[in-house]
Amino acid sequence: MLGCAAVTILVPEQLCSEADHLLSGSFTSSQATYDGKISHAVVITGVGREFGPHLGCINNNRHHTRRKPESSVWVELKSHPHIALLSVTMQDRNIPLSDVNLVIYSATEICQSELIDKKFPCCYAGESDHHANDIVPYLIHCVQRDCSQQIHNEEKNMCDRFTLCVINMILVISWLPKVSLQYINSLLMSRLEYSSTALRQILLRISQVEKIQEEMKENRKILISGRLLAMIIMDVLAGVSIACAISSYASVDDIYSSFRSCTKVVAEGVHVLLEWLSGAPAGLKLNQPLTKALASFFSYHVHLWRLYLELAEPVLRWLAWVVVWVGACGASAQVAVLADLLDLATLHLYCFYVYAARIHMLQICVLESQWRAFRGRKWNPLKQRVDGQEGGGSVDSLSRVLTTVLLTLSLFLLPTTTVYYLVFIMLRIVLNVSRGLLNLAVWLLNINPVFILLLSAIGSTRIKGDIYFASVGEGARGSLKHAPLTPLLLRLHTWSTPLNEILSSTHIQDFFPVRPVPHWSYILSSVMFGQDLL
Repeated sequence: MLGCAAVTILVPEQLCSEADHLLSGSFTSSQATYDGKISHAVVITGVGREFGPHLGCINNNRHHTRRKPESSVWVELKSHPHIALLSVTMQDRNIPLSDVNLVIYSATEICQSELIDKKFPCCYAGESDHHANDIVPYLIHCVQRDCSQQIHNEEKNMCDRFTLCVINMILVISWLPKVSLQYINSLLMSRLEYSSTALRQILLRISQVEKIQEEMKENRKILISGRLLAMIIMDVLAGVSIACAISSYASVDDIYSSFRSCTKVVAEGVHVLLEWLSGAPAGLKLNQPLTKALASFFSYHVHLWRLYLELAEPVLRWLAWVVVWVGACGASAQVAVLADLLDLATLHLYCFYVYAARIHMLQICVLESQWRAFRGRKWNPLKQRVDGQEGGGSVDSLSRVLTTVLLTLSLFLLPTTTVYYLVFIMLRIVLNVSRGLLNLAVWLLNINPVFILLLSAIGSTRIKGDIYFASVGEGARGSLKHAPLTPLLLRLHTWSTPLNEILSSTHIQDFFPVRPVPHWSYILSSVMFGQDLL
């Protein structure tokens, strides 16, 4: 209820200059919460029979009296030269116009807005419920309900039909690849615990197209489908442009040769690094037998990596071709393939990090256990606590000697393994940062808000989600000066929702990737303690 008026009548501005006709809409009553009076709300949604029961009429010729049908509410308006209230009858009782609020609203803005119903949700399901104390949600509910019925009866235009036909064709073509990629992705997750960025991106793109098809088939709102469609079109155009530019200046063999050159540079760099570590890196005095053994061990793995690249040459040439022409799925798919190629090209560095981390943490655990044994303590795995160690005699003396020897060996070998661990974990962090930047690029390409920004720039009614009431000046009510009492004339205005609210309301988690955020606590614990791998 607005103010202290007993009746609030809401009329669309589209009725202005309308010819004499019956009015249709919805009506509700409820008891006011602060004074116990009965308040009424009448929402006029249109003329004719298609918008609900008749609640009144337009009577521009006041000398002609219309016969009222069997209705508990009857409202008479005039629409020329502007909308004005003539009389209101409820339960066969004339309501003084001073007890009436006449609200003019734009049915087009409320009907086309896709955010206003979320801002003012209607908490009542049935028409018999009391809505008069919540006029705005009730108005939005009635207008959008009648508007959706009208849209449902309308046929799709030629552009919508063509777009839906193209989407159906794309989904039919992508059905078999989708099933195959889902199987491969689940196989990688179950067997290797590896999630391919390229596979996830292609499957996400197919699900986005399916969401657009669902929205268009059911004549739903276009904010989500329009944002997805604009994002896909721009992504695909960027990907095709990149593919055409690459194919104009280089062939697949050139791309593969560049990839092999990069892997050779990485391998040579690792060899130089291992030679540096096998000596006295940064002037540190390392254990020479251990550091040479570790350098030989890692150098052998580099040799195995080179053989692996030679054996995988056909697959790598195919991947080079995929990097170029996967642009048909969008530039985001190309970046995702590059992320997978980065993992493939640096697999040996990941293995080095795992070996160094395990050796380093094994040595830390040995030091911890031997230090407890040196102090006559031991770890009780059943009670999960440290207990005292009972014993004596020659056996206890021998165990203390062995404990001292192991503790000394572990302590003096620890700097060598720590240096290798720090070097390879820094390489791992650099690779993770590079991978994170590629994932960030994929995320940015998938949340392209250009459609929302365009709607915001042109002031589209689809993003209007806030309302306010303003009183109409006396000039608009000049024709009613002969009446001793006139209704309070208000106008309902809408304005655009803030951009961050629009983006959050159109961001559906299942159809947009999760923003890559580094978990600093996990990273720090992995670096400091090494129990979990990066």
